[in-house]
Amino acid sequence: MTDTMPDQEPPATTATEAGLGGDVEAAPTLSPDAVSADVQGGIASWLNNKRVTALWGINQNRNSWVYIVGVGWKKLANNSDSAVVALSMLAASAKLTQTSYNYREEADGMIHETYVW
Repeated sequence: MTDTMPDQEPPATTATEAGLGGDVEAAPTLSPDAVSADVQGGIASWLNNKRVTALWGINQNRNSWVYIVGVGWKKLANNSDSAVVALSMLAASAKLTQTSYNYREEADGMIHETYVW
């Protein structure tokens, strides 16, 4: 089985719709290309104060994705069943509450650790 990834963008939201308030700057501070350059060098990167707007999963083992505003679709770590379930639950909570989503991306381009505030 091959890993399938999401092929659609979630509906666009404004800062107010996402629960960020009117005085929050909606533009990201890092471009996705800059993030990819950091990660491909073999160094883990922490990205802070992001928002999750969509979740995606399919009937394949350990294949779960989150859509992060300003970054795009990111795959959750697939090293164990419990890791993918825990990371999916944290992402679902961050999406539901629209709270700050901080995550660590490794050289493989997947999210391995998250903090939801």
